[in-house]
Amino acid sequence: MERAGQSKVPSQQEPRQAVGDFLRARDRRARFMTELYAALGKFRISRDETGRAVAELDEAGTVMVRDHFCADPHLAGVDLRVVAWVESQGGEDAQLDAIRRIDETWNKWLNEYLANHRCG
Repeated sequence: MERAGQSKVPSQQEPRQAVGDFLRARDRRARFMTELYAALGKFRISRDETGRAVAELDEAGTVMVRDHFCADPHLAGVDLRVVAWVESQGGEDAQLDAIRRIDETWNKWLNEYLANHRCG
């Protein structure tokens, strides 16, 4: 049974297909790599397999990956990459749309993080 808001990824899928299915689901939102690792890990797709699949899809131009930085020492070593599926919707430029979705995801997370986190 599929829980509300979660996409179903069959365990027999190969990693690139599973990455695509996850990123195209749920309103095509961009996702943090950590979300992708967690989602595909539930289907026994390892972090290494997921990472390789994302790198291959990025090289092919199918996904876009943007790395982010936050100077907070509590985030040292945290993977802040955000990935989005690259496809044209309604005549939009596919790469610009992917950048927009990545920026929206990053900005939302950063705003919530800064509003709730206090370094002391």
